[in-house]
Amino acid sequence: MKASLSTLALIAAVAFAQDRCDAQYPNVYCNTTDVLAFESYDCKPFHIFLARGSDEPYPGRQGNLTRQICSRLGGEDQCGYENIEYPAKSTAWGKEEWCKSAAQGAANGQAQFSGYAQNCPNSKLILLGFSQGASVAQDVLGGGGGQVFECSQATNPPLNSTVGEQVVAAVTFGAVARSKNQNFTVGDGKPYDGTRARTTDQLASLSKYSDRLQDYCHFGDPICAIGSEPQDLDAHLNYFILHNEEVLDWVVQKAKTPKAAPAQDGNASQTGGASSIAFTGLGPVMVLFGTMVFFAL
Repeated sequence: MKASLSTLALIAAVAFAQDRCDAQYPNVYCNTTDVLAFESYDCKPFHIFLARGSDEPYPGRQGNLTRQICSRLGGEDQCGYENIEYPAKSTAWGKEEWCKSAAQGAANGQAQFSGYAQNCPNSKLILLGFSQGASVAQDVLGGGGGQVFECSQATNPPLNSTVGEQVVAAVTFGAVARSKNQNFTVGDGKPYDGTRARTTDQLASLSKYSDRLQDYCHFGDPICAIGSEPQDLDAHLNYFILHNEEVLDWVVQKAKTPKAAPAQDGNASQTGGASSIAFTGLGPVMVLFGTMVFFAL
């Protein structure tokens, strides 16, 4: 396992281009103007939190899927997204950097969820995450932390349950920290743990979202399905070729399902306005060599 991870960290390279964004080209970062038009902190009926993968620029490979979801949910007036602000640093930056990055992502993600939910209590919240971002997304919901790669990630608690009630759908792709044989896992990587399995407590908290969570993992993915052979980098990168349409349909169906009646406390109201959140994360970082960006996990 150590050799394959080292190989990924050193040689996984993908072409970088800013003028295209299409599900058929998952190695292109989806930061085009038609995607960025949906970025918003305003209160809307639907709001997506997006956790990008290691060393991706915002919003990363999931940008096109995000645009498609918002378009199906009524366009810019009805749906917006925000990036979970975190460094998304890979192991290529140093053996401690992945863990520090993921811990920041979990902390900032929970702060962003809480800030938006407080300002917009009637909004339905959606969470998407890929690779390191998939691990961060699961950390946000169920708590995270522990030994992974060659470092130890600081622990964080689960998302506040009141905020969690506003989450209507969450989808993760190729998560670093994930556990095998969960009823919310999709794909033939189900019988395998990720680079590390989640703790019993983390998994118990995450399982509370099992009716709203889909965790995609392919057989052969060297990050989310350790022990599935042969390992293939394409199995980690082609989620958005193979699954965009089914994920789109599932998220939209979940988002449009009427919410259960809340408890009678007499205090719920829509306040509107943008959320005010302090971030501890750093800006996005890429390492470019000519026309290539080196993508490490």
